[in-house]
Amino acid sequence: MKFINTDGMAFIGPGSEWFWTALSGIVLAVTFVAIYRQLSLQRSANAREQLDSMDREFRSERLVRCKLDVLIALRDGTDPAEVPLAPAHAIALFWERIAALAQGGHLDPTLLHQYNGGACPVWWVALAPFVGKYRVINENPTEYRGFQRLADEMGKLDVRAGAGVFDATLLATTLNERIATYQDTLRLEQALRQPAGISAGRSPR
Repeated sequence: MKFINTDGMAFIGPGSEWFWTALSGIVLAVTFVAIYRQLSLQRSANAREQLDSMDREFRSERLVRCKLDVLIALRDGTDPAEVPLAPAHAIALFWERIAALAQGGHLDPTLLHQYNGGACPVWWVALAPFVGKYRVINENPTEYRGFQRLADEMGKLDVRAGAGVFDATLLATTLNERIATYQDTLRLEQALRQPAGISAGRSPR
């Protein structure tokens, strides 16, 4: 029994046009798949490079000091809407820029969450009262709207991952731990700047 009838088929010379057309189509399809794969790999590499850069900035001494200023103010009883202005803006602007990249399709939200996106809801809880006051002062309800939306999205991913919802009560119970962690981070950065052979003293927590 014949499954394919090859009678009268020509692969070379007159009548072989169908074969070369089909072959060209296969080559084009393979080429398209290869190009698509290469572009996908390039996009993935670019996204990871952006996330690495974001993570380095978020852990930089400048932002660590900003985070410490805000958290210490909250620990010491400062009205959450009145936390230090410059540090609060620095942190909010950082997340606003990350939100713009995610909204523009340059960062995959799931990949962002795996890096350090889970910190976004934490900082939205810490700064939401400040942002609310800032919106009223500027008469602009869209101030830091990207930050807010990103925090909502990262919060949903937290829930899916089983981490639960981060709220003001949880922030209050973890303030001392977070402050101690950032203080240790600063001590490490200062120690790394010490000349060789000189050790930095460790301050008590």
